[in-house]
Amino acid sequence: MATTSDDDGDAAAAAVGSAEPAELSLFDFGDEPALASPESAPPPEPPPPVAEPAQRVAAAVPAEEAVPSDEAAPVADAAPGDVAVPSKAAMRAPAAPPPAPPADEPPVGNLLDGIVGQPAAVDRLQASLDSPLPAYLFVGPAGAGLRSAACRFAGELLAARSATPERERRLALADQHPDLLVFDRVGAAMTAQQARSAVRAAAAAPVEGGQKVIVLSDVDRAGLQAPILLKSVEEPPPSCVFVLLAEEVNRAMETLASRCVRVDFEALSEADLSALLRGDGISEERAAFAAAAAGGSIERARLLASDDAAAARIESWRGLRRSLDGTASSAMAATDAALAAAEDAAAPLEARHDAERAEADERAELYGTNAGRSSLDERHRRELRRVRTDELAMGFAVLSAQIRDEARTGALRAEAAANELGAIADAAEALRFNANQRLALSRLFISLGRSRL
Repeated sequence: MATTSDDDGDAAAAAVGSAEPAELSLFDFGDEPALASPESAPPPEPPPPVAEPAQRVAAAVPAEEAVPSDEAAPVADAAPGDVAVPSKAAMRAPAAPPPAPPADEPPVGNLLDGIVGQPAAVDRLQASLDSPLPAYLFVGPAGAGLRSAACRFAGELLAARSATPERERRLALADQHPDLLVFDRVGAAMTAQQARSAVRAAAAAPVEGGQKVIVLSDVDRAGLQAPILLKSVEEPPPSCVFVLLAEEVNRAMETLASRCVRVDFEALSEADLSALLRGDGISEERAAFAAAAAGGSIERARLLASDDAAAARIESWRGLRRSLDGTASSAMAATDAALAAAEDAAAPLEARHDAERAEADERAELYGTNAGRSSLDERHRRELRRVRTDELAMGFAVLSAQIRDEARTGALRAEAAANELGAIADAAEALRFNANQRLALSRLFISLGRSRL
């Protein structure tokens, strides 16, 4: 899969038709002396014919404009080294089939079966595979697995139209399929350049087969860029299917949402997450802890389950408010401790990233495509930013639960509890929109300390 940011989309849209045949030299005479006479020197061998792959030629030249007849038109007075235009019959010749997975690998099965805790969404997506509509909108809370579900759905769409369905499924599942393009938000909102890149990518022909899937993340933050996407989402080429992802349908994207088939995802319950982790081989006790602390997020639950220090970090958040006295110095000390804990929380993810990079290189060699490898590092950077933000969100949840318990028992006045909960909510909203973490935390901790004076 090609995961695309602002500049990557332009390259994705243009890559299909950009290859040019290598220029042939007129002076490549092997080992003959440079001044050999025409009588003594044998005539040079004609250069071998050069033909572009059929699918790239077809992508670069519209079918109705390619060549008017089944034979290439003769070129009058062609200079030596000119390459003839491939015939129409040659353009129709099928490209070499992509490598199939090794016979000893077990089949991955239907990718939709791996979507956890969303039976209604799975049923709707399964029913769409035979006759997919132009655009789908997945709506659900962060952590419910919308992005993973979109890639799984894309893998099944690509597999249904391929002679090598297992290959398509494996590449889509590993984010390495060249006909699966994911446009992740860069910054606080989708930019106009990113929206236009997605439009251009939709207009380009698929790289390998007859189907392409474009996934647009965080469309609810598209804002003023939503109209740029409207026409393409409403009437994409027959070979293209859009999958839009959003936490909610807001006013700015109502028109865009109306052009899509809506598929709702629910927040995952602790029971669903705990069962998922036990299926991964996690002990029941650790699975229950991670599911309770994950806030409904699949990825967060898996990271916490693999993190031996997670319980200690939660305890440090529970004791944090006792160190706050309303001064800037105490607030900055608490900020440093919170940010250090967020860095520590990223360690298990970094280890997983190392394993993913090794697997991606191995898969590229096995299947003959490295389409998603260039975007893997960008995805890893995004996940590292997210895990740090999630760690802070977990800390906020610990603080909020502690404040509510104190208010319920009378240990904290109701007015002070309301002020503290409001300050936590403001900080969480600021971090959600990529505010400076150090400033947001120091402001929060000053407010928490002063509310207790």
